[in-house]
Amino acid sequence: MTCRILLYCDDGATLKIGEELAWDLGAQLHEIEASAGEDGVWSRMKSGLFALFSGALTVDVPDQPWDRSDLLILGAPVWQGRGARPLRQWLETRPDLPERVAFVLTSDSSDYPAEAVEDLTALTGRKPVAVLHVGRQELTSGAWKGPVEHFLDQCVVRYRQSA
Repeated sequence: MTCRILLYCDDGATLKIGEELAWDLGAQLHEIEASAGEDGVWSRMKSGLFALFSGALTVDVPDQPWDRSDLLILGAPVWQGRGARPLRQWLETRPDLPERVAFVLTSDSSDYPAEAVEDLTALTGRKPVAVLHVGRQELTSGAWKGPVEHFLDQCVVRYRQSA
């Protein structure tokens, strides 16, 4: 199974989980870079404001044959109940995607981000084979390892069933 992981990370939480998944799946990990134009703290604050008000960011996504993977895992923090703007902005360009996608979402809350999952499902045009949500409390306590194992099982088992 070929797997790629594409994520946007603003505080390290999504990246930490993405690295674990990449290691366990032998997947290629790619990051979305986004800015409102300048570097530094001001740029990050500006990017957050753009995200809140749906302004366009400069989004840099590695050039990869995303649709040639058996599975593409998309990851982002949850911002205002939706996936982070840089990931959503890239998906709005309607890139070619594989048939099988999965979502990884991180947030400050332990509540399942249903609205974010629905939004990403609509943007990808695909029902995810698996969804992993890790809240801040699970991440800091280390309780996220069990949900990651379940997520991996869903990705791999569903691949074997469809192959």
